[in-house]
Amino acid sequence: MLTQVSTRGQITLPAEIRRAAQVRPGDHLLVRVEGGRIVLEPAVIVPVERYTEERMREFAREAEMSPEELDAARKRWGLS
Repeated sequence: MLTQVSTRGQITLPAEIRRAAQVRPGDHLLVRVEGGRIVLEPAVIVPVERYTEERMREFAREAEMSPEELDAARKRWGLS
């Protein structure tokens, strides 16, 4: 199969190749040169959340235990 590089450096993967490789619109691909060949492979993207001070306070509030919850937990854990 033949494709062409555009003036912007873009290529179009033929539909048959996309189907065979199960590449869909919006997918991310890793690109590398290996032995003079261009290799494309699926990339796994893991979203990362940067925590603001407000979000950290929210986590702390949600993790707090009432005196009753703390007493029940101590009893379950054999600490009282």
